[in-house]
Amino acid sequence: MSLIQRIDALLPQTQCGKCGHPGCKPYAQGIANGEAINKCPPGGQETIAGLAQLLKLPVLELDHSRGQAPAQIAHIREAECIGCTKCIQACPVDAIVGAAKLMHSVLIDECTGCDLCVAPCPVDCIDMLPLPMAQVLPIVGGLASSLEQLEARAAKRDHARRRFEQRNERLQREEARRVAERQARAQRAAHASDPSQSPVQAAIERVRAQKAAAADAALKKAKIELAMSRAQLHKSLKAFGHPPTFEQQSQLVVLQRQFEAAEQALAQLEAEAPPAAAPVAKDADLKRAKIQLATRRAELKKAQAAGAPEPELQALAAALAAAEQALHAAEEACAKPAPVLARIEKRPIDAHLRQLKTELAYARAELNKLQRQGNGSAEQLAQAQARLSEAERQVSAHDAP
Repeated sequence: MSLIQRIDALLPQTQCGKCGHPGCKPYAQGIANGEAINKCPPGGQETIAGLAQLLKLPVLELDHSRGQAPAQIAHIREAECIGCTKCIQACPVDAIVGAAKLMHSVLIDECTGCDLCVAPCPVDCIDMLPLPMAQVLPIVGGLASSLEQLEARAAKRDHARRRFEQRNERLQREEARRVAERQARAQRAAHASDPSQSPVQAAIERVRAQKAAAADAALKKAKIELAMSRAQLHKSLKAFGHPPTFEQQSQLVVLQRQFEAAEQALAQLEAEAPPAAAPVAKDADLKRAKIQLATRRAELKKAQAAGAPEPELQALAAALAAAEQALHAAEEACAKPAPVLARIEKRPIDAHLRQLKTELAYARAELNKLQRQGNGSAEQLAQAQARLSEAERQVSAHDAP
């Protein structure tokens, strides 16, 4: 193994970016070039001690200006998720599953706690929760136990690294496939428009198609870089103290300049794009208006549940109405009919009734399982049937007037 690989093997593989690099391997390259070894909050003192031993350097204190990174996992409040897939795109290890306009969920065993999914979420429905103590693996007990736990943590780091590398390889394959498909469509369109064209003209059309595909790929890359720089800036603003230290303020200035440069690069590419890209921009405006409407609706609902004062509720209601008008305007620009918005007030279910229905579902599932497997005794079947009958009776008694 090279020095960079040995350094990378000691890093926690959260790919969180708190060290100032886009991932653990770039930080390993920086350390190999002389960068400080105390910039990794997720690794903590254990990682610093390992790096110091490997590089024959003195053990330093953790740089707390990088923020805190306790053992944690992401949790999505599924009832508030709008299915925008932004958290899925931000997760560096594919630990979030879901699909567009459908609920997303976090794979607890795969989450590294990087919190990169929090900033892109437009409705703020992702929480970072403490990792269960059984998964933190503290070093307790004798030497054998400590070695086993160190090996377990090393195995977890290797697993996270493999998932990160597999995700990057998958994204590269998908991008190559999309580029090939765009080029093939452009070639088919060129042949279909004029099948009698000469080989020279066909070659010119292919070059034009390749340039168009390259411009499209550059536009998408610029959008991704803008989103990543925005997420990094927001994450740093949340992690740093108030007011930030001089070093943190300097880092924020650098991040703000990177974000502005990404905005200018994207604006320049969009200005150079052909007129055919206008419908795409309108579709993007429509999608943005829908997300904004969902965000405003979630904010109003959250404030109502928290018992916010009336002026705040009125301001949020006005913002919701403005978001609805903006959505109608975006739909008109895309030549799509405005939806019929019908508000349905749902009566909240009684907590006791919810508990009774949960017990009814468990009782029914237990009886079905015994009947399906056919290995339960007559006494177990009788007890399950009695439990189901009692649960049904209690639900019926609660529903009765």
